Amino acid sequence: MSKAQRQPRATLDVLFRQSELEQVMLKQLLTKNWFQEIVAFLAFAYIELVRRSIRWEVRGAEHINRVWDEGLPILGIVWHGRILMALEGWKKDMDRMTALASRSAEGNMGEKLVRYYGASVVRGSSRNRKKPEKNKGGEAGYRAMCAHLSAGGCGVVTPDGPRGPRMRVSYGAIRMASETGVPILPFNWSTRRKWVLHKAWDKHCLPQFFTKGIIIWGEPIHIGKNLSSEDLEAARLLVETRMNELCRQADEAVGGEIIEPAEELRVDPKEVGK
Repeated sequence: MSKAQRQPRATLDVLFRQSELEQVMLKQLLTKNWFQEIVAFLAFAYIELVRRSIRWEVRGAEHINRVWDEGLPILGIVWHGRILMALEGWKKDMDRMTALASRSAEGNMGEKLVRYYGASVVRGSSRNRKKPEKNKGGEAGYRAMCAHLSAGGCGVVTPDGPRGPRMRVSYGAIRMASETGVPILPFNWSTRRKWVLHKAWDKHCLPQFFTKGIIIWGEPIHIGKNLSSEDLEAARLLVETRMNELCRQADEAVGGEIIEPAEELRVDPKEVGK
């Protein structure tokens, strides 16, 4: 290899090393409480400014209005990639709302963010199959959320979080609804203009300012008790299908980019019922 050929390769190696260094520095910053507070405040400012600039249409409002008017408990679900504007859809009874957040830096920032709105958070996430020795507090978070719902509260979870696959429902929300008898209420939104983080696993959506937006509440989904593995999977697939139908309806209604589910399926027979 000539000196001229080696030069571009050497330059790329330097850039790659710099990129790795920046990633390490960012991960270190994300563990700092002061940095998490700054990010949470910036997210709060962005949400408040952008949501007020959007011309929103709401469909299925009768489903959520009944929850508010009658003080009913519900388990709201929203895809991980659309979590930011969930606060535009849920405008009342903040003291009754509890979100489930992972025990991670991202979860820390989410907890700090929702407290600007007076909502509460329980922490815990599913175990990482690649790191089975690490306790993510999933069972404790699950139990805390079930207790909140059983006491008449409302909760929200991202059924494809915290690691994906994108727009594929896990069993956690299904088990939670089955055990407590609280119905699942699907929620989705979209805007005509939005930034999509295509490199993120969830293709996170960030609405742009002064555009057209839509919020769609789906019909409540009631999950039976004491489900067999087959019934649990059927319920999971039903919820996933309803959610993806609403998501496509929202994207198509405003003429925005349509986000598709990941090709990888969430189903792992070994996890059914766990």
